[in-house]
Amino acid sequence: MTDLLLLLVGFSVGAAVLLMLALATAYRGLDLPPQSRAAGWVMLLGLAHTQWSHLGMLESAAAMPLTRSYVLVLFLQSLGFYWLLLGLLRRHEDWRRWEWSLPLLVLAAGAGVPLVWAIPLALGMGTAFALHLALLVYRLRALRRWFRLELPVVLVFAVMGMTIGIAGVWAPFGLGWAAYVQTYAWMIAIGFFGVLWLLLAVPDIASKTQEAVAQSYAQSTLGRVDVQAKLAELTRLFEVERIHRDEGLSLARVAELMALSTHQLSELVNAHLGIGFSKLVRQHRVRDAQRMLVEEPRASVLSVGLAVGFASQSTFYVAFKDELGVVPGQYRKQALGSGSD
Repeated sequence: MTDLLLLLVGFSVGAAVLLMLALATAYRGLDLPPQSRAAGWVMLLGLAHTQWSHLGMLESAAAMPLTRSYVLVLFLQSLGFYWLLLGLLRRHEDWRRWEWSLPLLVLAAGAGVPLVWAIPLALGMGTAFALHLALLVYRLRALRRWFRLELPVVLVFAVMGMTIGIAGVWAPFGLGWAAYVQTYAWMIAIGFFGVLWLLLAVPDIASKTQEAVAQSYAQSTLGRVDVQAKLAELTRLFEVERIHRDEGLSLARVAELMALSTHQLSELVNAHLGIGFSKLVRQHRVRDAQRMLVEEPRASVLSVGLAVGFASQSTFYVAFKDELGVVPGQYRKQALGSGSD
């Protein structure tokens, strides 16, 4: 059993070193807040220290092989795991003030808790952290690929934490510290293997996760909106009711017609049509003008521009040329194949 433990410890320490190198090189450009990057180092160093300590604990004849340094590292590595993933799964500006007090609270707990209760408390805290991270991952449910991939991973870590916590509770009451050490050593090794496999299978998972987080925040105001139905309604308002012909048409007016907030309408247009609201209105006015210039050849260019919603001839000319590359009169001449209007 000692040989197997040596293998698990050696693999875990090697994996920790590889991941620290990756954090310093390949993931150097990852947009992580400084505290999350530092937390990643703390977590990896802590896990390597914990695995190394398991060798001594297995050989110890003491009834209570835990040391205060082991407990402190255990608490800190749980916090490191939490802070590292917080930096990936949440916007930097969402960092809360109370979260800055966590290191002091964790250190105080690690220094003051009776050793017999240190393991279940530390792993219970780690499980709570993992469950909170799972809730953050749940925000990505609309982006199905990342939701299916990452939520199970975080939940597995939560289950692993609970398993180790249970082993820690029962270690002094019959299970034995050797069984605890072996259980925890296996969990750490499996965790490292899972992370390495994930990074090899999906090498850009960290950057893709941050993209998914950004998209989930961008979509947040439309979370309860039937986007396709609203897009169809927007199309009807412009193409059937021709609301763009109202010279004073505003974002607020269209939002009111669609029973949306101005933020929701702006987001709908930007995210799903790829343009701003003012450009959307201008495009519909120009398209309407194109039709009128051809279908009503006797109408003056100015009257066409005013009819489709432009406030003046100059704004009509500028918008028309920006959209089509020619002024209205030239467009009519080319379309009709005749003389000037």
